[in-house]
Amino acid sequence: MGRIVKFIVVTLLALLVLIFGVFKLAFKLIRSLIDLGRNAYGSVKNSDGFADAYKNFSSNEYSKSRLSIPEEVIALMAKVAKSDGQVSKIEVEFMSDTIKSMLAGMKQARVPAILIESTKKKLFSLANKAKDDQQSIQYYSQSLSKANEQVRAGVFFQLITFASLDGLSDNTRTVVIEIGETFKFSEEQIKNMISQVMGGGQTGAYPFDKDPYKELGCSENDEFIVIKKAYRKLVKLHHPDYMQGQGMDDEGIQKGTEKMQDINAAFEEIKRRKDV
Repeated sequence: MGRIVKFIVVTLLALLVLIFGVFKLAFKLIRSLIDLGRNAYGSVKNSDGFADAYKNFSSNEYSKSRLSIPEEVIALMAKVAKSDGQVSKIEVEFMSDTIKSMLAGMKQARVPAILIESTKKKLFSLANKAKDDQQSIQYYSQSLSKANEQVRAGVFFQLITFASLDGLSDNTRTVVIEIGETFKFSEEQIKNMISQVMGGGQTGAYPFDKDPYKELGCSENDEFIVIKKAYRKLVKLHHPDYMQGQGMDDEGIQKGTEKMQDINAAFEEIKRRKDV
C-alpha cells in the first residue's frame, strides 16, 4: 500500500513540475510577443536611414513582430519586377536574398523561431502574390509613406537599384516614379535620385575618358544579348542587397553602391549608343 501511495505522490509531483514548466515556457513566449509588439516600429523610428534600420532590426533593443515596412518593401519589389511584363531570374534571386537578410536579422535579435518561420512563409507568399494582384502602389506603401524622410529615401534608392537589374524600361520607370510620388518626393527629387543611382548614363553625359564596354568587360562588337548578360552578372556581384545578404560590412556595401552606379551608367550609355 505504501508503495502505491509513494508512486502516486511521485507521479503527481512529476505532473506538477511538467505543468509548471509548460506554464513558464508559455509565459516567456507571451512576454516575448508583448515585447516584440511594444517595439514594433522601433527599428525604423530610431534609424537614420534604411540600412541603419536593418541594423536596429537585428539588435536586441529594437526587434519587430509585425514587419509592416519590410513587407511593403518586398511587395513593391514584386510590383517593380513585374512592371516590364515578366519577372526575371535575377530579380527572383534578389527578392529571395532580401527576405533572407530580413530573417537573419530576426534570428540575431533572438526572435522566437516560430515567428521567424511564420514571417518567412508570409514574405515569400507576399512576393508571389503582390506581383499579380490588383492592389495599388499606395496600398503597399501605407507605412512607408508615413516613415521619416531618411527611411523613405533609403527604401526608394533600394527600389531604384532593384529596378535597374534589367535596365530601367519605360514601364518600370513609370512604376518607380509612382512609388516616389507615393513616398511624397517631388518630381525633381525623384529625377535626381534616379539619376544618382543610374550614374547619369541615361542623360548621355557619360564621361568621355571612360569606356562603357570595358566597364562591363565586353567589346563594342559583342551582340547586345552578350552585353546584357555581362551587365546582369556584374549587377549581381555588386548590388547592395546581394552584398548585404552575403554579410558584407558597411564599407563594402558603400563601395558596391558606388560600383553599381558605374555599372548602370555604362549599360545605359551602351544602350544609348546602340539605340536599344
